[in-house]
Amino acid sequence: MRMRNLAWLLLVASTLPAQPPSPSPLQNPAASAGQADVVRAQPVGTMSDLMVKIIYPASDAVFYIATREPKTEVEWSELQGKTLALAESANLLLMPGRARDQDRWMQDAKLLLDAGTAAYRAARRKDVAALEAVNDQLLTSCTSCHQHYRPNYGRRPAPDATAPQSARVAPSAPSAPVPLSAPVATTPPAPSIVGRWKLRAAEDLRADGSVARYPWGQHPVGSIVVEGGACYLQIASSDTPSFSGGSTPVMEQMKAALLSTYIAYSGPCAINASEGSVTLKVEAAWRPDYVGTEQKRFFRFQNGALIFGPAPNSMRAGNETLTRRLTLDRVQ
Repeated sequence: MRMRNLAWLLLVASTLPAQPPSPSPLQNPAASAGQADVVRAQPVGTMSDLMVKIIYPASDAVFYIATREPKTEVEWSELQGKTLALAESANLLLMPGRARDQDRWMQDAKLLLDAGTAAYRAARRKDVAALEAVNDQLLTSCTSCHQHYRPNYGRRPAPDATAPQSARVAPSAPSAPVPLSAPVATTPPAPSIVGRWKLRAAEDLRADGSVARYPWGQHPVGSIVVEGGACYLQIASSDTPSFSGGSTPVMEQMKAALLSTYIAYSGPCAINASEGSVTLKVEAAWRPDYVGTEQKRFFRFQNGALIFGPAPNSMRAGNETLTRRLTLDRVQ
């Protein structure tokens, strides 16, 4: 009897129409949409921060590999970190919020990604020759992007429309129309310090123009970057120092040599084109006593090269008063 009742219940249940289960709160799309927060990538620093604080220092490690070849596992590890940062920075350029468009920008960022990836793989193999071979590829990626997205690249900025009226040039009276057949005179753009410069020479000069000394040796390496209201300077001697086994510990000799063979500082800067000067507020430096100071430097252009340095006759060597002159060539 009990088995017959069970069979009857099963038969009745099989003939009932199927009813969809009531949605639980977790199955309710409207409810679940409000409960889950989607995490999206979000830029933190500015484009200038990314260029000056990550891409430029990391790319320098590749550009100057011939004179800064790693010798220890620690140095190779540091280089691998810089080349990895260089490659990953290309991915940061592809982020929503940084990508300027989905066409040319993506192609230029891909050039940097390819160059950075090649550099990272070469660094992992500890292959100096391969790193040197990446130089041209890396330079092409940087130059291509700047040419496409910095229309005034390498030129003096246009006059500020918000400047006081007294600082602007009064408009001239309308001139007579120029015949189409007449040649139109064009004025070449004035050179600008904005961009990236590679050090050619560093000299301390006497009043008669002769060289009194070479502060970082006769073959220094270094660069100056001026972009987006920020400046970055780095200079190092390419000479390999030697340390004696005298009474002074080798580590102390190395510390002393570091102060005399290397210099680096960076921070926001203001350019005074009419004076030919740039004033930098130091935020980071190789020497702690530089941090928080203002460093004013003067510049001019000579045969396409940048001549850069502190105020004339501001350096001293014994009883001599010297003028420091850095000569740099434009890279970008």
